[in-house]
Amino acid sequence: MRFIRNFINFLLDMIFPPLCLNCRRYLEKNEKPDLLCSRCFSSIIVNRVVAEKSRFILAAATDYQNPAVRNLIHYFKYEEFLAAKVPLAKLMLRHLEKTGLIKQLFPDSLIVPVPLHKKKLRERGFNQSEELGKELNRLLNLPMETKILIRVRHTEPQINLKNKSDREKNVAGAFNVNPKEAVKIKNRLIILIDDVYTSGATIREAARTLRKYGAKKIIALVVAKAG
Repeated sequence: MRFIRNFINFLLDMIFPPLCLNCRRYLEKNEKPDLLCSRCFSSIIVNRVVAEKSRFILAAATDYQNPAVRNLIHYFKYEEFLAAKVPLAKLMLRHLEKTGLIKQLFPDSLIVPVPLHKKKLRERGFNQSEELGKELNRLLNLPMETKILIRVRHTEPQINLKNKSDREKNVAGAFNVNPKEAVKIKNRLIILIDDVYTSGATIREAARTLRKYGAKKIIALVVAKAG
């Protein structure tokens, strides 16, 4: 079975050679897992600093202004190119290592993806934050929980709202903690996962909810910061 799958992949590569998602150059064999050519991937600067916020530490791995980052996220989030979670999570891990945050993680630190409302989940078919969480779960060997933080209110996409105040109002009260799972976050370090940090309204509301139920410390780990 594995031989057949490998043979099919070989034929597909011959007929439709994989292209860099950024510059469209043909990918070499060693470049394929990152979905970007070496030149484009090396153009991504991984941040060496973190930002201390009132309720959480913001760990933004890269800058959304980088075209290679934008393209990876676009294909991942809107084109259902789920394989992009591999290079994106790799950037997030590199950021944890460069900033030293990885040394602050404990074996019981908990990965919690920012949830989608069930209506949005049905429309998209997957939660991009959860997919990133799965890959980080594999890389960090830390537990992940997807039933603790829940989205209780369907909201307007934040990208449609340009005013910071409107974005804050849009997500106010959007999250809650499942009472049956609340004990799992008590006094624990939570790694809150999302793809892009723009105004920060969504992350702030999610972090506020987790803090309310006893989370000791929150690291908001995102692929990129926009703006």
